[in-house]
Amino acid sequence: MFFDLFKWKFLEASDRIGGSESVNIFSKDLRQIPVFKDDSFDDLVEVIAPEDIRISEQACCLDKSLVRVKLCADLRKQAESNPSLSGKLVFPNLNKSALLSLIILICPTCEGKNGGLKEDLMCLILQFLHEAKYKNTLHKLEQESKVFFNLNYLAEVMRLGELDKAEEYLAAFTDTHKNKYSKAIFLEIQKLKRLEFTEWEVTTPYGSLDNISAKLKLHASVAMLAKKNPVLKDKLKFPSMEKSRLLTLIQQIMDWWKPRTCNNPYTLENIPVVPYLSGASSSFKNKFSETGRRANVDNCEVKEISDPSECNALALPDYCSGGRIVRMTYSLFGDYILALAEDGRHKLWTWSSSPYESCKENVFPKPRLHQPQSGKTMKNEIATSSESSTSCFAIKGSYNFSTSGGKIAVFDLKSFEKVAAFGSHTPTATYFIFIPGDLLAVGLDDGSIFMHCLSSRKIKEKLEGHNQRITCLAFSHCFNVLVSSGADGKLCGWCTKSWVKLTSDNPMHKFCTRRDNHEFSSLVTHIQFDPYQIELLVVQEGCISVLEAPTLDCLMQWLPNESDTSITSATYSSDGEIIYVGFRSGSLKILDSKTFSTICRVNLTAITQPIPSNIRLEVYPVVVAAHPSHPSQISVGLSNGKVIVFQPLGSGGWGESAPPEDGEGYSDGSNETDY
Repeated sequence: MFFDLFKWKFLEASDRIGGSESVNIFSKDLRQIPVFKDDSFDDLVEVIAPEDIRISEQACCLDKSLVRVKLCADLRKQAESNPSLSGKLVFPNLNKSALLSLIILICPTCEGKNGGLKEDLMCLILQFLHEAKYKNTLHKLEQESKVFFNLNYLAEVMRLGELDKAEEYLAAFTDTHKNKYSKAIFLEIQKLKRLEFTEWEVTTPYGSLDNISAKLKLHASVAMLAKKNPVLKDKLKFPSMEKSRLLTLIQQIMDWWKPRTCNNPYTLENIPVVPYLSGASSSFKNKFSETGRRANVDNCEVKEISDPSECNALALPDYCSGGRIVRMTYSLFGDYILALAEDGRHKLWTWSSSPYESCKENVFPKPRLHQPQSGKTMKNEIATSSESSTSCFAIKGSYNFSTSGGKIAVFDLKSFEKVAAFGSHTPTATYFIFIPGDLLAVGLDDGSIFMHCLSSRKIKEKLEGHNQRITCLAFSHCFNVLVSSGADGKLCGWCTKSWVKLTSDNPMHKFCTRRDNHEFSSLVTHIQFDPYQIELLVVQEGCISVLEAPTLDCLMQWLPNESDTSITSATYSSDGEIIYVGFRSGSLKILDSKTFSTICRVNLTAITQPIPSNIRLEVYPVVVAAHPSHPSQISVGLSNGKVIVFQPLGSGGWGESAPPEDGEGYSDGSNETDY
């Protein structure tokens, strides 16, 4: 068999390259094959008979593909008659469970036993298949064993558009009725399916990226829901196994396998240790536990950032002050930031790089303050009795809907031209958002909510559940629920199909009204659904809370330390893993969203005023906005009207030590040095 392979290798080399490779094959391969009393001797003479070793008449004249087919057939016949391969040419028939059959094949003694060896064998087999990249077999075994959930495989089939295969893989581990996370995962995959057949509206300067961005957001959503799902949470990594248990398992397999092999001298000493399995004790128990209702957890070792050199801090260029920043957001694709100051003036910063650059990790923006050639500005009319809480804007396509206590103005983001205005001065619009169905939900200062249909320009519905002004609105795509918060301390949930009020509670008066001799308002300043539309973040001066949708049951609350002053703002990161919290004291805390433990603390006062001065202005974060695709990047709107973009150094996350990469470090984006 080896001779036939080497012989054809020799002949092809002679025809393809020439003498040097042929001589190497002859001297290293052919000449080392022992000559038996059969046809091999004559074949060997035939190979070396030509006067010029570079010319093989046989190789030149034959169709190589036909010869290869014949070679395969000859090798098959030789293998079938080879006594050393007897009994190894037919793969055994498998039972219904491929995994169980494979385990019994390797170690028959484990058949009928519960747990122990069988469970560990599953891990071992999956591990070896994972390292060998036998994808089809690996994922079939994962489905049947339900021991390991391969998130990378799920991401790959979704990226390839094989959404039916993604659903089949998920269905082996969970179903839509298992829990809210499972329901949301299958819902996101359905959205991806619809996206494949639906042509989405292109409205941005980089409209061709809309479809791609929507898919990326849905892919990220599925991944995060899988990580949060308690059914999958303990299956996302290979369970670890103690070294002694691993070696014992391998020894048992060897004891069974050795009599059926060529009796190679394997011992435990030369068996490689599998790094993924060696470590802590085996853990197949469900690690998910219900989080406590209240938390006050600042870790003892919290990284403190109080110098510009300890993070990437970029002051966005600004040539006019409009007072403190009261509202701010990134665009859907992260290629611009829009901010609204308390004087009604809007500021729009765009990146000088291409939109593709904003999709790359660790690329810090090079912004410019956008100003149309016409010289126009986007500025709202200011009501005489306006407050910062009445300022609001929402972006739809390339249009900005905005108010600062007066009518709702509609601006073209490209030209800054005011194209329309609607609403009335009484009651005043205090907050609004867009929701599916071409609707604009507008909260008013009398506590009512109007549902404006943009296409018909008519009010479709009026919702009444608050007796004081609306402070914020949030919509869940997952549950089709609109949640409103009011100055009366109430949270109301509304079904967007029937506009029935689902729930109305007053949970915010129960906590945070008085703590450590500090009085805090129970007013809800901001509400926001997590990126997966399942949990609701509620922000108050004295605490932040996480509520479950659609019931609005309180899952967890976080009370800051005694030294912390009132909370001014808070927001989720794009992946929902982090909550950024701003304080009036001038600091920013970065929390783990699952445990509320503090990952890092940023002293904004020290960073924004690095030069000592006898007169120090009170600078604190009024609003924090998270980048839509980079979880570690945020922009902070300050009380002095400046906007700063923050990001950790290098590729490390917040709280991690990472050396700055070339070209990274503190920068203000221009020649300015004061904030």
